[in-house]
Order: sequence, then structure tokens, then C-alpha cells
Amino acid sequence: MDPSSTLVHLHLAWGWSIGGRVHIRLSPNTPAARQFQLLCTGQIGVSYRNTKLHDVRCKGRPGECVVGGDYEGMGGEGGAEIIDMRGGQHRTSRRAGDVLWWGWCDAATFAIITTRDWGCVFGEVVSGLEVVRGD
Repeated sequence: MDPSSTLVHLHLAWGWSIGGRVHIRLSPNTPAARQFQLLCTGQIGVSYRNTKLHDVRCKGRPGECVVGGDYEGMGGEGGAEIIDMRGGQHRTSRRAGDVLWWGWCDAATFAIITTRDWGCVFGEVVSGLEVVRGD
């Protein structure tokens, strides 16, 4: 990824675990990355603070990912887009640690790939993938 891209972090915990920090490098010049950054920082009021990862898709199979980002209802039914999400450069995911927009559900919802998958990638985990996996 472009070294001029933005680095953000999430603090994640599974159940009663202590959890840890996940650092994510965002692709420059993509609306999905910009929205993710705004929701990580809370710069416009709404944020991912105190939200949860609400789903694990394809558990134990290729394409496994964790899904989060519902800052309204916390269960995958909310999280409206806060900026226009059209346009920008994306690449197709092929590796664990890629962060992609789960926008066909709700515009603020994202997925972090834990094995391998496909989708419109706007960032990648640079450290902390073991936290996402719950290792």
C-alpha cells in the first residue's frame, strides 16, 4: 500500500478477554477509507467506540471474516453512511488481514478477513490480526 496512507487503530476484545489493539493502514483516496477513519476517530460525532464485532462469516472455511461497524444498533442492522461512498480506487482482497467495506448490508459496516476472501478492499491490518482471530 501507499506509504502516504493513514494508520488507524481499533481496540478489540472477545468476550471477557483483555483484547488488544489492531492497527489498520487505509488506502489513500477512497471514500470507504475516509469514512472508516472518521468513524474510528469520531471526528463528526458518531463512531465505532463501544461497538462490537457482530458476526463471523464462513467460520473455519476460506473467506472467513469478522464483521462489525454497526454504530447504531450494534447487531448488523444499522450504521448509515456518513459520506458519499461512490468512487475511489479499490483492489480485490486475496489475503488475511484485508479490511473491506461490507456496504451491501449497511454503509458503515466493515469486515476484516481472517483467512482469504474477495471484496473491495480499503485497508489492511498491519499488526494485531491475532486479536481479530481471537488467538
